[in-house]
Amino acid sequence: MERNDVVVLNNERFITKFYYNSETNQMGENLFKRFNFPDGIVCNINLAKRLYSLVPVLKHFNLKFIFTDVFRPVEMQKFLYEHWKERTGQEPKFSLANIETAPHPRGIAVDAVLADENGEKILLPSSSIKYLPEQRNPDFDDFADTPEEQQKKINRNFLRTLMLCAGISPINKEWFHFQLPESEKYSAISVEEAQNAVPFEYSEDFEHCKYFDIFHEYQNDEFEGKMRYWINSEKYYSQFNLIEKDEFIEKLEKKFR
Repeated sequence: MERNDVVVLNNERFITKFYYNSETNQMGENLFKRFNFPDGIVCNINLAKRLYSLVPVLKHFNLKFIFTDVFRPVEMQKFLYEHWKERTGQEPKFSLANIETAPHPRGIAVDAVLADENGEKILLPSSSIKYLPEQRNPDFDDFADTPEEQQKKINRNFLRTLMLCAGISPINKEWFHFQLPESEKYSAISVEEAQNAVPFEYSEDFEHCKYFDIFHEYQNDEFEGKMRYWINSEKYYSQFNLIEKDEFIEKLEKKFR
């Protein structure tokens, strides 16, 4: 297991609207208060560095991240699994059953959308838990042929490319969920560790990060099917070159703008 270097992030490009840090969720309770853990962006330092590497790119495009879920302690994961049906009337999702191995309790996953400079969510598909699974899938393509609906797809793919090129993997069921590859290396983070998370500040060093040159349509046979989006291997990224920030931004401009 990787050592738990648990940090808390703070940057003007990162906005938090945590789903379980209010009473307006399907559980009907603020679970942050129940489990007495901080509402900051707590995560493993390896995820923190990759998120910070995207700050200069977000700044260039006048965008911000809104994080709706990052760290979710084991205690909360267990509570969700055990009480989901009685509070929602639905069977708990399979992901909730993976109490020890799910990515959120390890602090290596984010649920994220993009916002403008004012913190308002830009045009994107819905990430609501109330929507059908196929509508939350990264492959969902049944958008109406209108400028607004087509822009939702463009922005969704832009978000995925940002994360991929920072070495943060998408998954095949939720277009807004991203996590570190080789997730099995990381151990779960306790509430106590989260409460003692060390502040990790952004610095100018992140202005000089390089990015993976991943501008393709996932043709690699090794990652077809289920693995097409859940890239749980650092080896995937090793096959690509690293490019400078200016070149990365130029490629994004050509592909999405």
